[in-house]
Amino acid sequence: MNFTCQKRLFYEALQSVSHAVASRSTLPILGHVLLEAREGQLKLITTDLEISLACTLPLDGGEEGAVTVPQRIIQDVVGNLPDAELTITADERNLLTVSAAKSQYTIHGLPSAEYPMLPQVTSDTRLSLPGALLRDLIRKTLFAAGTDESRVTLTGCLFACDGQMVTMAATDTHRLALKRVPVSGQIEAPVSVIIPARALQEVLRMVGNSEEPVDIMVSENKILFTAGRVQLISRLIEGQFPAYERVIPAETHKRMVANRQQLFEAVRRASIVARTESNKIVMRSQDSTLTISAETGEVGKAYEEIPISLEGEPVQIAFNAAYLHDVLAVLDTETVEFGLTGPLNPGLIKADGEAEYQYVVMPMQML
Repeated sequence: MNFTCQKRLFYEALQSVSHAVASRSTLPILGHVLLEAREGQLKLITTDLEISLACTLPLDGGEEGAVTVPQRIIQDVVGNLPDAELTITADERNLLTVSAAKSQYTIHGLPSAEYPMLPQVTSDTRLSLPGALLRDLIRKTLFAAGTDESRVTLTGCLFACDGQMVTMAATDTHRLALKRVPVSGQIEAPVSVIIPARALQEVLRMVGNSEEPVDIMVSENKILFTAGRVQLISRLIEGQFPAYERVIPAETHKRMVANRQQLFEAVRRASIVARTESNKIVMRSQDSTLTISAETGEVGKAYEEIPISLEGEPVQIAFNAAYLHDVLAVLDTETVEFGLTGPLNPGLIKADGEAEYQYVVMPMQML
């Protein structure tokens, strides 16, 4: 294998695939990146057998071939080389040589034949979403996914599409984040799958701030995301996602509207005290003022006031501060609305002007 390429492009490609490298594995080769030069393209591949990442760069000439090398070492080497054209060669002993200007490094690799094959996703179920839309779907739901591996279906997000509407939902049983957005175009058949949270974190990283469309292909047990030169393939979580519609309050008797930023900052400050006492904060309304308080024997007391508008009876309810902080951190609107019924009933949070978004959060005991 022998080719030349710009240091910046090669380094960015290494960074793009770095997060699928297995940090702890009984298979040393999973700590490597596969470099494969074929048909005028260089493909970089990493996998931890759960997710796989691939990035493709165009090549102008050179000799075909493939080798694997330790990902961390080659990324550190290339990252510290001068910003110049790189010459990269690999021989039959799996020694990779990287040269730039007057610098030259040789890295011991392993045979490419030992590296796991990149999973193939073949399906007629395809759709394309604008990067900004997919990013918004993930950001506003992913944080509510569960972390308990004994309830594996909750450790990912439901992704469903019927050709007219895309739905993404996540829940850990204490809260539910749900976002629906209309889409144009048709798909062969309705899609309803559970995508692991870690894979969606990587999709967020892939998409970045790009507005370019992301192509999605779904098979029986895998999903493929393609954004520009980068591809991510992930296994899907098997099982049935909870019937989340049942926990969304059909109606609420009290409606409280607050400035999102003011509420976010008040909750964030009160959580400093609340975190040693189950993270509980108490919200009480008095006329057009909402008070937020927390008290713990170890730390002390917290008290905050913010202005609100309230329809219905006065509010008195306790929530986990982290559950409020998480949703307020990802919303973009100026105001948020709380729909409440009673101190033991779930609260429904909506964003002003974003009717397709709903966040349901279970209350805590006041005493």
